[in-house]
Amino acid sequence: MNLQPTDIIIRQANGSESLWVSQRLVTSTCDIDENYLKVARIRYKDTVRKCDLAKAKDFMPDSGKSWRFAKQYGQFYYCISNVPNKAPKNYRNYFGDQEVLLDQYKKVCKSKEAGSLELRFKAHLKRVSKQYWEFYTDVNEIQRLSLSKACAVLDFILDEKENYPGTANKIYKDLSPILSDLDLQYIPHNYLKLKEKITILETTDKSIVDIIHLPRVGNNYAEIYNDAEVFSWVMQLRSMPQNYSNEHIIRKVSEMCEMTTKRQPSRRWYGQNIFELPKTKFLTGEKRFGSSSSKSHIHKSYIPTQNALFAGDCWEMDATRVNFIAHEADDNKERFLFVVAVRDVHSGDVLGYSFDYSENHVVYLEAMKMAVQNAGYLPYEWITDRFPGHNTPNMLDFFERMENQGVQVTFSSNANEKAGIERWFRTLQSVFFMDSKYFYGEGIKSRADYAHRAPEYLKRIKKEAKKTGWDMQQNIDEASVHIEKYRNTRFSHYSRKHSNVHLSPSQIHEISEKPHVNYVSLSTISMLFGQRKAITIKHDGQISTEIVKVQFDYMISPANYDIISNYFGKQVVMTYDLNDLSHVFLWEKQGKLLKSLCDADLFERPQLKGPNKEFGKLAIAKERAKAIAEMKETELAEMIGEEAGMMGIYTEKSKATAFEDQYNDEYKMPLKKASGDGISSDDVSDAFFNNISNQY
Repeated sequence: MNLQPTDIIIRQANGSESLWVSQRLVTSTCDIDENYLKVARIRYKDTVRKCDLAKAKDFMPDSGKSWRFAKQYGQFYYCISNVPNKAPKNYRNYFGDQEVLLDQYKKVCKSKEAGSLELRFKAHLKRVSKQYWEFYTDVNEIQRLSLSKACAVLDFILDEKENYPGTANKIYKDLSPILSDLDLQYIPHNYLKLKEKITILETTDKSIVDIIHLPRVGNNYAEIYNDAEVFSWVMQLRSMPQNYSNEHIIRKVSEMCEMTTKRQPSRRWYGQNIFELPKTKFLTGEKRFGSSSSKSHIHKSYIPTQNALFAGDCWEMDATRVNFIAHEADDNKERFLFVVAVRDVHSGDVLGYSFDYSENHVVYLEAMKMAVQNAGYLPYEWITDRFPGHNTPNMLDFFERMENQGVQVTFSSNANEKAGIERWFRTLQSVFFMDSKYFYGEGIKSRADYAHRAPEYLKRIKKEAKKTGWDMQQNIDEASVHIEKYRNTRFSHYSRKHSNVHLSPSQIHEISEKPHVNYVSLSTISMLFGQRKAITIKHDGQISTEIVKVQFDYMISPANYDIISNYFGKQVVMTYDLNDLSHVFLWEKQGKLLKSLCDADLFERPQLKGPNKEFGKLAIAKERAKAIAEMKETELAEMIGEEAGMMGIYTEKSKATAFEDQYNDEYKMPLKKASGDGISSDDVSDAFFNNISNQY
């Protein structure tokens, strides 16, 4: 068996060791034709599963069949364990024991290495390089060592080239990979460039040290150029927000040098002294890219902060586009929806959200209202950006009322101030919207491979959506489903960061402590977010008003008689919710604030015409009117009092009598009992007769 150093590969994989033999060794030892092995490789490849085949690189996975192969260094190798040993050929027996084969291979490698080019080269490099140290005293120690080794390379070639077997270029070709592996400096690794150095030595009177030197020796052009004004020009252009390219800056500076008759620096000077320096990037990065650009993020510092400790400590609010395919709006134009979301910082729960075609104060109010209604409280702090309409008079009044309820309202356009909801938008798109077939992909700035769906897919989905009547309401329903899915999905289901959190955002919000919140009633929610209308209290607390061009009647309960009587004929503010018109709330306006008065319930007018007369509703209304009338009479009688009997002929006898009766009822004196008042006539008779019988 004629072994060579390249005939065997020992592979370590998955904690086990395997031995592979080259195709040259197989064909020569087993007397096999290469075409036979070619067919064997094709058949073996068919036995490997496609999933394993896709993962395979140079070595085929082990399927248990014969002739498992690999391709290394431009030739095929076969695993010794998969060489067939069936009679009558018994190919495996040709190689003998695996351990014996490995020992033979190691002996061959050692004998080959003893006279190998690399071994002789390394020994020569170590022995001769020191002889050239004395010629490089004007450089530092690292450069001195590298230059002397480069000289030793040329010295080695001059010694070996005459007796080296092969063509004239063979020694250069064999030595080139060795130079690359050792990463020797100041000597070319390309065999043709290396040969040029030897040619110069043989055809000229130059010595080795004359052609081995530091690059650009004698050319200090780039080093000595230190014009401070030119340096200033380049730095100014680099720091400008126009973000000029390197080539543009070089052209501009060159033009200015021509105008001022200054010597122009080389192109390499710009890179070495300005463009490629870390300090230049550090000083100009933020100015060049802009403070809000993602590219300038690494050039700015930030202060890491802790998360909110309790639910309700802080709510964040922001808006983003809903990345679903467009739908045809009422104006026959394709529109996209925007969603405004309110997120609790501590739990991550999205408590409120609302949709519209654009960002405006109405959609923001709807989202805020939903959040407060769902939570039942107002947070300690509410962070939002300066959305369109935030500075209108109505919104300024709203924020003032919020602050009077104890809420700290913070306006900020800085994404870091509300980083939680910014990250949540990305989670909503990449995790939950991804399940929707109407999702067209993430924003145009996203560079993730999965960020955008194929144009062919979107074209097909648009056609399907148009057939099914894809409109604004379906768009809202689809988005709402996925937002609610986020609220009720445990974090560990999709987040590696929170893999140990087996609760959903809504569950965390529900069980979390809320020590800093302000719980509010329905009337307070109506005062903050409800629609307003000025009305005048009359008709014994009966309110008849028009809302969205529909007539509604409301009745103040007799329990609130004080409000009916004290605010009769006065104008008050009525607040109501268009989504629930079953009751309204009445307020007294005090400056920009509102003072709570009472509520009023919806009164459905009874039907007294036709066969379905509603006398029950009529009776209830009459009872209310009767109760208020009695309270009016009673209060009036109390206010008139005994002075009604002092008006002579103008005194109304009924009123005077009523007062006397009321007075007698309230101030009736109890009769004083006499001695024996509790003894009946029967008791007296019994005592009399008993006394006589006792004496006689």
